[in-house]
Amino acid sequence: MYDVRRLVLLRDLADRGTMTAVSEQHGITTSAVSQQLRILEEEVGSALTRRDGRVLRLTGAGRVLVDHTARILAALEEAESAVAATGDTITGVLTIACFHTAMSELALPVAAKLGVDHPELRVRLVESMPVDSVPAVRQQDVDLAVTYTYSFGATDLPSGMTSDYLFSDPLVLLAPPAWRDRVAIEGLAALADADWIAAHDGAPSISSVMFSCRQAGFTPRIGHRTGSFSMMAEMVDRGFGATIVPQISVPDRLRHLVVAPIVDGARRIGVTYRQASVERPAVAAAVREFQQHVRPGVGLAGLAS
Repeated sequence: MYDVRRLVLLRDLADRGTMTAVSEQHGITTSAVSQQLRILEEEVGSALTRRDGRVLRLTGAGRVLVDHTARILAALEEAESAVAATGDTITGVLTIACFHTAMSELALPVAAKLGVDHPELRVRLVESMPVDSVPAVRQQDVDLAVTYTYSFGATDLPSGMTSDYLFSDPLVLLAPPAWRDRVAIEGLAALADADWIAAHDGAPSISSVMFSCRQAGFTPRIGHRTGSFSMMAEMVDRGFGATIVPQISVPDRLRHLVVAPIVDGARRIGVTYRQASVERPAVAAAVREFQQHVRPGVGLAGLAS
């Protein structure tokens, strides 16, 4: 019978491509990873990887084994969840990852409520962007994550994972108040000659700026860069330019900068977890609490649409 720990190393090698990346992920040496994979190849009786430059690629046998590994790990987690569900109380440790702008209004109150309702459950919070938290959930480093996808570039989840919709976070145009009347008449095109404030290239949010402006007939002139939505709002307030941000990221004292919503622009917020963990009492309780928190009249309901 194959060792599950070695199967996990092979799966992570398929994802990351190098022994070094896998060793860093698991906190072991590269030689230890290599040794464990050699043992697995001996057990299988076939080569599982081949070198392609600096990257290791899976052979046909390796791909088959990785596909089965996903099902094996899911079956083991389903068994653990089923056993945990026989208990009378919810115990253990639950790790929740959440991106910055939803941490204080969503993850923090949900975690606090879980702690009150289930005193024997320890809830850990980790601030993390979806690009990192989704792989962490898949690799079982995190139990569930608050994630988002932009309407301009939705992505599929890895096999074996699911996301329950919570609410839509509208995208809004921020501009100095003096520009409001012109935007009301001409739309986004009124800002074709303005400086724009955006995240660095490659950040998920920059697609909302680029797509919206191009839909309005121009390419935005990016004059300022920052990875912080709140700093973008501060820069708009001081007259540095315009930007497009998610509504929940705008500080209350700067709401007057919201000029207009972006047509068909939003972040779809959800809670993402492994399907195999759905029967685990702690995960099920957390998912229910997130859904309860965004119901009409509760928490973020005023921002949902």
